[in-house]
Amino acid sequence: MKLDLMKLFDGYVRNYHTFNLTIHHGKHSFTMTEIEYFSRLGSMLGYHPFTEDTYNGKNRPMDLTWWNNFDGEYWNDLVLHLERENLFNKDEETLDKLFCNREVIPMNAIGIMNVRNFERIVELVDKAKATCMIENALLVFKTTSTGKSQIYFDEVYAYLFKHSELIDTERATVSDIDGTLYMRLSVK
Repeated sequence: MKLDLMKLFDGYVRNYHTFNLTIHHGKHSFTMTEIEYFSRLGSMLGYHPFTEDTYNGKNRPMDLTWWNNFDGEYWNDLVLHLERENLFNKDEETLDKLFCNREVIPMNAIGIMNVRNFERIVELVDKAKATCMIENALLVFKTTSTGKSQIYFDEVYAYLFKHSELIDTERATVSDIDGTLYMRLSVK
């Protein structure tokens, strides 16, 4: 079940204002709100979402998974693995978590990360090209424009991968109205 991850990114951008996140919210609020958004989306699409899922109780917890095809004892299809990270120093760990060797490989993966600057995005995209073994993976990077000194991210970049091949990119910008954040897609 290959998902149209760029369409999911477009919906995430268009609906961001409904999260009611403001420039005053802390990092944890962003993480929890965004994971909840994707959890509800998975349910609406007919999948079974789980947070902090370890799959078999032995693996590192995954922030969010969507499962399908329950046979009465086991979930057979890991449709999506999503990771959300705020800390700059955990960006490579997030990639490793998404793209590591594992018993059950997700059909789709999404990583949403805050990064220090665009140069770091380029480094992480290069690392993803070298390590991504997922058929359909989307990396979303939130950063601040060079030279701006505001307290929230204002640029969002999405990179779609098919295994180690970069397939597509999108960009969105972030603004606030009376402190509430919203995103809009940039014209290609």
